[in-house]
Amino acid sequence: MYDTVEDAPSDAELVGRVAHGEEEALRALFRRHGGAVTALAHRMLGDRQEAEEIVQDTFLRLHQNAPRFDGERAALRTYLFAIARNLCLSRLRARSSRPRKAAEVDPHDVAFQAAVGTFDDPVPGIVVRGALARLDTEERDLLEAAFFQGYSHSELAAMTGLPLGTVKSRLRRALAKLRAHLEGGAA
Repeated sequence: MYDTVEDAPSDAELVGRVAHGEEEALRALFRRHGGAVTALAHRMLGDRQEAEEIVQDTFLRLHQNAPRFDGERAALRTYLFAIARNLCLSRLRARSSRPRKAAEVDPHDVAFQAAVGTFDDPVPGIVVRGALARLDTEERDLLEAAFFQGYSHSELAAMTGLPLGTVKSRLRRALAKLRAHLEGGAA
């Protein structure tokens, strides 16, 4: 392992080493980001075993696509979250059901705590939760339904009784506010 955080290679360096077939680099990336990806998948699917399968598939895709990864387009964690989210949505569609609502996920559940607590740096999660808390309830609910519960824009329009264009506009505005909060600006 590395003596200090400063000694640790960057995500970009590790992905480059994965592209050259170095398995230890892939293990290091898994240790660094696996817990956060597991937490996302568990939240979306509501099932620990399925979440672990998604994490495995996510890192397999990273391994397969490492030579094409472009760190200028997105941070590695963002890239991994996008892969995991798409795999979760495919899984949800395949089983023709919806994930459990966030209220049904018990934050005291040992599996949930293990998923949330296994990544090295809890600060990004804390910052994101804080930024989400600063959104209006309606904006936060729409974002969570779209991104964590897997509802499409059309489904959200039907559920809320809002026109499709309004749902899209509100989601876009909520994402812009979230980004502004995360970047330290005002929306």
